[in-house]
Amino acid sequence: MGSEESNAQCPCGHKLNDSSEYNILYLKKEMREIDILCPNSVCYLGELGFIKFEITDNQAELKHTRFYSPYVTWNATRLGEDKASMLLKSHLKELITEKINWRQIIDETLKMENLDTQLDIKEDIIND
Repeated sequence: MGSEESNAQCPCGHKLNDSSEYNILYLKKEMREIDILCPNSVCYLGELGFIKFEITDNQAELKHTRFYSPYVTWNATRLGEDKASMLLKSHLKELITEKINWRQIIDETLKMENLDTQLDIKEDIIND
């Protein structure tokens, strides 16, 4: 295998040299789930994995993180199971510790929860 075989690759062909190249999207706020996306805007998979968390005492607590099977299998076939596993685990760790701005995620989540609470109170007032 050549030197280019040391990087992760999406099945769409896009190479990911390190975790900074993934796109992350925090759309599923009510589910407390961050999507890990392929940076290729025309990728047929799009979503490569997710990070699920809870908020406890104003801190993020990880519940479940993973890359989806098509992405993992593609890299295991290319790099070998052990190498792919180590590489993808390091990418997840870097995403969690370096790329994601947890303070911003927590603040957005709490802001959304406060807004939902205010809307519930207003609905109660209107319905009474």
